[in-house]
Amino acid sequence: MSPQPLSIIGAGLGGVTLGRALLERGIPVVLYERATSAPRHGYGISLHASTYKPLLKMLNMDESTFRKSVAVDAAVGGNGAIDPKRLVCPREVTSTSFRAHRERLEKLIRQGLDIKWEHGLEKLDQTPNGTTLYLQNESSIEGQTCIVGADGVHSLTRKSILREAGLDVLPFVTFNGKRKVSRTTFDDVYAPALRGSNVIETHNNGAFLQVSVNDITTDQASVSWVYSRPAKGSSDHCFKPNRLLSDATKIPNEFYQEVTALEGLSPPFSEIFDADKMKEDRVLTWLMRTSNVDLPQLYQLASNGIFLMGDSAHSQAILGGEGANIAISDGLTLAEAIAAKQGETITNWYSKRFPAWEESLKTSKATIEDMHKEEAPKVKV
Repeated sequence: MSPQPLSIIGAGLGGVTLGRALLERGIPVVLYERATSAPRHGYGISLHASTYKPLLKMLNMDESTFRKSVAVDAAVGGNGAIDPKRLVCPREVTSTSFRAHRERLEKLIRQGLDIKWEHGLEKLDQTPNGTTLYLQNESSIEGQTCIVGADGVHSLTRKSILREAGLDVLPFVTFNGKRKVSRTTFDDVYAPALRGSNVIETHNNGAFLQVSVNDITTDQASVSWVYSRPAKGSSDHCFKPNRLLSDATKIPNEFYQEVTALEGLSPPFSEIFDADKMKEDRVLTWLMRTSNVDLPQLYQLASNGIFLMGDSAHSQAILGGEGANIAISDGLTLAEAIAAKQGETITNWYSKRFPAWEESLKTSKATIEDMHKEEAPKVKV
């Protein structure tokens, strides 16, 4: 009889990395994902050598081929280059880091995986015979002996078992937008200012500003922007820490008034941070959420065959965090622990990874604070 497939909840970066690493070791897995199979992550993320080099071994690819496959500017012969000198607070970013297109990266990693799209978890039910998964399509799967929750910051895997585990919201106002421009505009306005870097940052009027490349084709380019500043207390019209998820697209007029007040911007910031143009962009208000499940709770879950990884276990703020890198590392190292099949090996994985999670969360918060310090050196653009 063939072994029962291991169930992974969530087909994001951490989930697909774990699934692929197990598949490469001959361990069957099934991933259950709430979203459809349609492209959903058309933006860039920064990958560091300490993350992608172990990933290359799993994918059996050389670095040059890998970069050409997933770099945000790969279609025009680029390799996703980042110039740390163009960043306000580089932290982990070095000359070996690069910007990868997240959707292409996930698509590359998930090759060969059995992913059940539109099969998101609704709840878990633990019984003497194992764990039952109740999925969004009204189906259920009984007798699961090993489940990994990789379903992100709002993990239903975590909430089903640890209902008291909440999220902290850091006191920062952050807006993110995406814009598509013609190649002519990109080549004439953006490229000369970016000077080979796919992300650039600066400060202006107390706000942190970022412009990054998501994708470039022969006809157009996709770029993202970030506007972020410290919150100003309960009277701040732009800071809604208790908003609903569905309210992320509700952008207050006060935000556009703040953008209009920006002065002395040089390209590409002057092109991006134009209030009238921004009103035509896809704009979201981000909450800088963090969480951390206690190690004893993780041990308790493990004793019942339920494991958490990535943002499900240690959510990081979007801005200034290393969520993508640590999720990939979680997937690679957890696969090693599962494959070892030595009793408490997976529990020991928690013991080894937990200090790294704590340090990463601490660094993430410190990075966000440093990004917003008015006395931080201004980046030459």
